[in-house]
Amino acid sequence: MRRPHRWLTRVALVPLAAAALAAPALPSCGGDRLLRAKRIEQRAELVGGPVAMADIGDFLLENDQIRVAILGGRDSPGPGIFGGAIVDVDRRRGRIGEEGGQGRDRFAEMFSLANLIVPDPTATDVSVLADGSDGAEAGIRVEGDGEFLFEAIGLLRAQEALLGLFFPGVRSRIRFRTDYLLHPGDRFVTVRTVLLLDDRQPPGCEPQRSCAPCPNGYRQDPGGCLTCACSDVLPLDNATAPVSVFGGVLGDPPEAAQEASSRRAGIVAGDFVFFGNQNDVFAPGAGFDEDTAVQDAWNAGRNSFQAPLTFDFVAAAGGDVSYGYFTKAAEGAAPSVVNVPLFASAATAFVSASRSCLFSEEDDAACDAHRAFSYERYLAVGDGDVSSVTGVMHRLRGTATGAVSGHVLWEDTLEAAPNARVFVFADPDPARPFASLDELVAANREARGDVGLIDEIDADLGLDPSEDGDFRGALPPGSYLLVARNAAGTAMSAPVRVSLRAGQEVELSPRLPAPARVRYRVADEAGQRVPAKLAFASLDEAGRRLPGDGRRRVYLGDGRLGNGNRAVEITATGEGEVEIEPGRYQITVSRGIEYGIYVERDVTLAPGRTFQLDATLVREVDTSGWMSADMHLHSEPSFDSGMALARRVATAAAEGVELAVSTDHDVETDYQPTARALGLAPHLATAIGAEITTLEQGHFIGFPLGYDELDVPGHGAHDWTCEPGGAILDAIRASGDGTVAPLTIVAHPRDGFFGYIDQLGVDTYTMGRTPTFLEENNPVFRTASCAFDAMEVINGKRFDLVRTPSVAEVVDWNRCLARLNAAGSAAEIEAACPEVAGWLRAPCAAASAPGGAPGAGAAAAAIAVAVSDCKRRARTELAWALMKRILARTPDEQANDWGFSGTTSDSQDLCGPAALGDDPVPEDARDAPCTYRAGQVDDYFRYLERGFAPAQIASSDSHDGSKEPGFPRTYFRSATDSPAALETPAAVESLRGAHAFATYGPFIRATIRGKTYGEVAAASAGESLELLFDVQTASWFGVDRVEIYLNGGMVRLLKPAMPPSAIVDVRGKVTFTAPDRDSWVVIIAMGLEDRNLMSPVSLDVPFGEIQLSRLAGDAFGRIPALSALFAPTPTVPDWSPVPPYAITNPITIDVDGNGRYDAPLARPDFCSRPCDPGALDPEQCPAEQVCLTEEAVCGFPIPGKCDHRRPALTRRDD
Repeated sequence: MRRPHRWLTRVALVPLAAAALAAPALPSCGGDRLLRAKRIEQRAELVGGPVAMADIGDFLLENDQIRVAILGGRDSPGPGIFGGAIVDVDRRRGRIGEEGGQGRDRFAEMFSLANLIVPDPTATDVSVLADGSDGAEAGIRVEGDGEFLFEAIGLLRAQEALLGLFFPGVRSRIRFRTDYLLHPGDRFVTVRTVLLLDDRQPPGCEPQRSCAPCPNGYRQDPGGCLTCACSDVLPLDNATAPVSVFGGVLGDPPEAAQEASSRRAGIVAGDFVFFGNQNDVFAPGAGFDEDTAVQDAWNAGRNSFQAPLTFDFVAAAGGDVSYGYFTKAAEGAAPSVVNVPLFASAATAFVSASRSCLFSEEDDAACDAHRAFSYERYLAVGDGDVSSVTGVMHRLRGTATGAVSGHVLWEDTLEAAPNARVFVFADPDPARPFASLDELVAANREARGDVGLIDEIDADLGLDPSEDGDFRGALPPGSYLLVARNAAGTAMSAPVRVSLRAGQEVELSPRLPAPARVRYRVADEAGQRVPAKLAFASLDEAGRRLPGDGRRRVYLGDGRLGNGNRAVEITATGEGEVEIEPGRYQITVSRGIEYGIYVERDVTLAPGRTFQLDATLVREVDTSGWMSADMHLHSEPSFDSGMALARRVATAAAEGVELAVSTDHDVETDYQPTARALGLAPHLATAIGAEITTLEQGHFIGFPLGYDELDVPGHGAHDWTCEPGGAILDAIRASGDGTVAPLTIVAHPRDGFFGYIDQLGVDTYTMGRTPTFLEENNPVFRTASCAFDAMEVINGKRFDLVRTPSVAEVVDWNRCLARLNAAGSAAEIEAACPEVAGWLRAPCAAASAPGGAPGAGAAAAAIAVAVSDCKRRARTELAWALMKRILARTPDEQANDWGFSGTTSDSQDLCGPAALGDDPVPEDARDAPCTYRAGQVDDYFRYLERGFAPAQIASSDSHDGSKEPGFPRTYFRSATDSPAALETPAAVESLRGAHAFATYGPFIRATIRGKTYGEVAAASAGESLELLFDVQTASWFGVDRVEIYLNGGMVRLLKPAMPPSAIVDVRGKVTFTAPDRDSWVVIIAMGLEDRNLMSPVSLDVPFGEIQLSRLAGDAFGRIPALSALFAPTPTVPDWSPVPPYAITNPITIDVDGNGRYDAPLARPDFCSRPCDPGALDPEQCPAEQVCLTEEAVCGFPIPGKCDHRRPALTRRDD
């Protein structure tokens, strides 16, 4: 029921009964209320929604408020592996068209976690615990033995004996029993898990005889032996402070046992929660900007596995449904918190409870004797905002609350601002007025260390049929500042202070100023409207472009853009009107890398006024005979992308991509209907693909694939569970659409956990492989397939994956970064890197105490914030200074890398922190390679020397607005220049033949005797050959360096000095003598001067990557007893502005007259070659490999077999 408008009321106090708000009555349990748990038998029983995954045979839990789907005992179609997980969650919808599986689920997946182990239920381990027919409780029970989600962490079990020497009694064998419970009227699922330790009698104990079965296992005696007495279930302690994951799992080492507080290996439990990028994750204090919280912690030296971030709760808001994860403290206990060791929008690991027994005997009976443990937590379901989740939490916890309510109005008309949002901030100083949100946030950062956003309330909540701007939210007693903003985020109220008592309701009507508007028309030189992008960058009072987030407030849920951009408008038609926050802007209109740009350099957009913008974009780069493709794009079917299909397709067209391939994670998506509906068929061809996303083998892409409309949710995407890379590639080839054999691509091959080549353990110098320490027990790495067509030589904006750095580059970066992170003043920041001249572009800005906040404390807080802000800027400038050095390979560096005769491990010895300490880098080692991070380009060159020549391509891996389609992209040779006329089979065969080059911007044409990329030029040894080439760039970026390689050696280095406005940056020929062997030529072009960067159009990368493998390895390395196994490894910068960069596929030269390129070396040893298991010939396989009997190929005899593959019971209705 909606309240009447109180249009003119600013603040009105409405006393209510305190008890009613402090402990609202829960709905009655009347027999007429819906409550049930059941196995899903027909599609009408499914929850449904944009990312719904459940199918017939899975389980449904529902009442009159919410609907929840839980996987049966089958492989997960989501980001996890195993069944038994919550996958679909929604409010109960009563509107026509939203029943019968047509819900609005935006949730990805949630499953239990204990000691880094997750449950693996069989088909019979998921069952209905209580069907709800008693009107009291419905429940689904999921049982399963524990398995490691990541085999890499399986060392806790695989190295059990070794770990036992340092940490006896590590609990790595656990059985889970999780009950998902629902009661009448509840808007939350109670998740209750019992953890049962392995019932094997420890070595040295007498066997158990004739013991009666115990549902929760057997007790153990003081000596650790199992008795016949049944164990009670011991509740774990809810977290009330940061809990070290590995500290809790491993306990204290035995030598500390004499200390009274020393603890044994214990249990650390919680959940993996994949909220998915359909939602925006919210944490109190940080608001919607969890990235900054994670990065700040990491940069301060805090490993979140050792010292997790802690929050009262974590929520995810998604428009018309929202979710929240929290716990409830036991009566009389300290308030509970949620620990977050792994935090991202797509995937979050929560630790909610733990227990470790003392080494001393005092708690043996109360703790050590037990072998069953329980913990409980809650998943709340809201109506789209955070407040509807926290309201559930407050009621469940019995927290006393008051309420704020009212209407959000437009200031000039007093009309309702429908679907506005009201943000609730902590009050840093109740005596101080705040004129703006920016002033308030600055004060909170000084007082609290974060922005202070603690809740968020939607007006016209959920699917409110009456959009009148009304809102209401419950809050605990206290002083708050509320800021309202319209749905588009273009108008914001001044902060309004509210002092709230328990049982009190405060009404207010925040007023919003009118936004500005821009009406635009974008046309090409012929006057035809074209798809385009309009970027609005905020300017300061002096007309300078703001850096970083500028005035885009990421903590309010805006999503990070960078480069000072307040907003980006994508238009499929070239015409429209956009609303924007009033202010001073530079407006840049673009159409990708082939076109010039149009810039309005300084425009003041006034409230309530409309600015007319007419832009003409000229196609400046001649790309005739070539077309561009982005073969790695994500949208809303991917759990980690929230981008709507229409916007995804429009962004590809606006960036000038001509072939867009859908590659959602384990889901096939068809862009074509959307492209047609948007009128983009003349500009954009599409193809159906998928990214097969294994957890530990890297990612594989294939297209074009056959699309099955009825196969939900994958639409035909292959289930990779338990399969090695070769089987996955075979399956992709078998999944084609029938028009052409699918192009198979290894995505980001050197990206750690996500890269196939890294995970295989390939040595970039020897081209052999050794399974990595973390994967040496993973049976999918018995073999290694090289049966793929292409590899991403450049991916996304990951320039750290491109080239192998030198010793000096790695050492300088790590030393300078360490000094910078430790700096406590502006002077220390500025002195952090004497090794790199001019790395800091400008000194740190002076800090001053804010107005109205005098005193030494305020001044110190202001200085601390200023130092923190300067550090953020300085890190990025340092990263770019070193990245330029890494990308610009000198002839000496190339000679050292190409001629390196050792192994990857040998090169690491030259630059490891332990080897060098603080000593200067020896002069003879400065240019030597440091291969803690091998570059894909350097791998590529060695592949060519061994006759292994998959096409080298580039794709954006775009998931959101900060990584644009086409940055980078692949140009392939094409008989047509029209996307509408492009045939996918022709594109695929051109790409498979390597008639292509990879680029972030530069367009390179090159021939030798008329032959170009992927072709063979005939020559005789000793003949003079000419490489004819030109490099073009649009007028807003440029190239200042061209490197030409012949058989791995740099034969020419050119440094063109044309201004960015030049279209042809370099054109000419390089003459060289044909070697006496078949050869290859590759060109790399780049622009590293600041004036040549892509920043006018392509967004800079604001942060580096903190992958799970890096986080876990660092955490293990901080444990003294394990530090030798997990020695810290130096890093390389993995964020920076985007420079122009392009690399070609090879032009090969045949000198022996057989018409093909013959490599001088044998195929890489890491590729599993066929062999005869019956032949007693050790020479048929490379060193350290054997002929595997089952596979009849060379590989590693890793024992064991993946045996948890369980397909869905059914894929569709009969």
